[in-house]
Amino acid sequence: MTSGLFVSDVNNKNCGGVHSFYDEKENQYGFLYPEITGYFISCLRFLNNQHNDEIFSQYAKYSSNWLIKIYEKYGAIIQGIDSNSKNTFSYSFDSAICAKGLLDCYELNNEKKYLDYGEQIMNDLIAEAIGSDGSVKPFKDISTNKYQESNQVWYKQEGCLHIKTAIPFFQSYKITTDEKQLKIGEKICKKINTYQNSDGSIKLHINSQIINLHTLCYALEGLLYGFYVTNNEDYHYRCERAVDWCLNQINDDGSISLWFNSKYKSKAAYPISQLIRILILLDKINNNSKYKPQTKILYEFLKTLHGFHSDPKIDGGFYEEYYKSLFGWKKRMRLNSWTTMFALQGINWLENYDSVTFENTIKYLY
Repeated sequence: MTSGLFVSDVNNKNCGGVHSFYDEKENQYGFLYPEITGYFISCLRFLNNQHNDEIFSQYAKYSSNWLIKIYEKYGAIIQGIDSNSKNTFSYSFDSAICAKGLLDCYELNNEKKYLDYGEQIMNDLIAEAIGSDGSVKPFKDISTNKYQESNQVWYKQEGCLHIKTAIPFFQSYKITTDEKQLKIGEKICKKINTYQNSDGSIKLHINSQIINLHTLCYALEGLLYGFYVTNNEDYHYRCERAVDWCLNQINDDGSISLWFNSKYKSKAAYPISQLIRILILLDKINNNSKYKPQTKILYEFLKTLHGFHSDPKIDGGFYEEYYKSLFGWKKRMRLNSWTTMFALQGINWLENYDSVTFENTIKYLY
């Protein structure tokens, strides 16, 4: 809120938008990112639950109104707002995260327009992107208004990450008791059958052996939220198997690689933050402390990417990752907005480990 990543100036036409990162080396912000703005709204609802403050609900409205403006202008949630390029792609995953943000703004402010817009985005997904088997088409080119798939890059393909798109449908069901939304959420979660390997790991794409820790965690987040709403034990069981696989991959420094069976080499902070949250949620479901030791090991690694600096653009933020160079592991000098939001929630739950319950944590998961 003090870094400039969130645009708080009411005279700025992009008031409410959230930048993807601050690049310390270049001294500049990354593009304004609707998906991450959706996370920010959900994060504000979580913060308001921790400490009731008018500024959280005000900022949530700024961000929600910014997303609504984008949706009205393009007829969809586009990937990003960047002064240098025309962006004509709308990703299903981003749309679902923004829909969840709007539902959270509704839950925070009780203004029906946010619920209405959230559901409108979800209805678009139901009509165009979500298949009868729960598959989710990855992106739409809004210049042609057609959904596509491309093997150019991992997020342009249908993948395990799309299981997280079930969350706003489950949340909408909790708000409205509309059975149709519940059935969509369940249909999406059922796709885990096609992604989970026999060792518990979750592959990125159906016809690939590549595993990405970030998208694996996205799938588990969708399943855990689904378990909260449906009590379906299969979701719980699949999460435990995936988590046990992950914990066998912990490196000596407390990290887990982002990529497996891939040429890419990275130790990233954001999936570690996600995994910390998932471990705490599972302990709370199971009413034990089975995963607490590993949670602390992961937290020790996460702390190495926490920014301390006199510059408010840096101070308190989390660096994105260590990447492999010719000279060993190097820190990428980007303070990353979603990493920081995921870390904030994980650290909060870890700090309050003994007092939190599954019900009072999972409903705020973003």
